[in-house]
Amino acid sequence: MATGAVAAYPDPPAGFPLHLQSGAMRRRFWGVFNCLCAGAFGALAAASAKLAFSSEVHVGFCALGIALMAATNSLMWTFFSRGLSFSMSSAVASVTVTFSNILSSAFLGFLLYGECQEVLWWGGVFLILCGLLLIHRSLLPTQEALAHKQQ
Repeated sequence: MATGAVAAYPDPPAGFPLHLQSGAMRRRFWGVFNCLCAGAFGALAAASAKLAFSSEVHVGFCALGIALMAATNSLMWTFFSRGLSFSMSSAVASVTVTFSNILSSAFLGFLLYGECQEVLWWGGVFLILCGLLLIHRSLLPTQEALAHKQQ
């Protein structure tokens, strides 16, 4: 096991980048990755619900949309709970998921429905991103936090 790594997490695979092999950086990377995935799956769940419950949809598409919504919601909660376990703070995980969900929703809205967002909306996304960067920079992992997280 790499020096300084938390014992609760297995050794990294052989091809894992060196700068992510230390315990704290590896935890932060996987926390952010899981939260980004959770936000994307949340946006997919919302798009599936919109497909399932729109008024002009065949019954087969309605059933498919409900099944897809249930599956993507399950994946969203799975990735979110994993992101929470890897994150140093629940606030960091929540804001990261929110940011990912907003961007994924905008992308899916444009792709599926041709929706375009206004400049004010993108300004709000930019402010959320700035807050997210501040949170991530101010909560540098310490050995005390890692020891508390391990218990």
